[in-house]
Amino acid sequence: MIKLEDLQNNRNILYKSRDDIDIKKIVFNYDSVIFLAPNDIGEFLLMCNACDIDAVAIDYDPKFANRLGYINKDFVFDDVDLNAELIICRNVEKHYPLDLPRGVDVILIGDHDEHNGDCTPIFNPEQLIDLYNVGEVYQKGSDHNGTHFYVYGKINEDRIL
Repeated sequence: MIKLEDLQNNRNILYKSRDDIDIKKIVFNYDSVIFLAPNDIGEFLLMCNACDIDAVAIDYDPKFANRLGYINKDFVFDDVDLNAELIICRNVEKHYPLDLPRGVDVILIGDHDEHNGDCTPIFNPEQLIDLYNVGEVYQKGSDHNGTHFYVYGKINEDRIL
């Protein structure tokens, strides 16, 4: 188990997505972060909050009910507050169209693995940019297999779904 003092002194605990974007380095540039459907990142959430980053995960999976740092709701259909400086959405292929706040920084990650429930397979970063009207792109790319794609950027203020 990680100790609180270790978290405050060491920001190098790795939270790397399945893609080749280093989310942990990006997260520490923000004061507030929301992770959408991130699966089990409880220790990373604890570390972020211990380092004065208001970090929360929203995941509808019942296994996250009553878990510290998690809001157990469906962010597509339920009323959830998506007010943060950075929103990280993994599995975008399962959640489009998701009405993200305009002008917010995002990391969008998706794939075309054709899992059950994938409504919008993602074939390249440009598709993510177009789907979510990302105006300013800070970084984009794919994993080494070319099956998972990401975009880190800002949603346009004039985004229309």
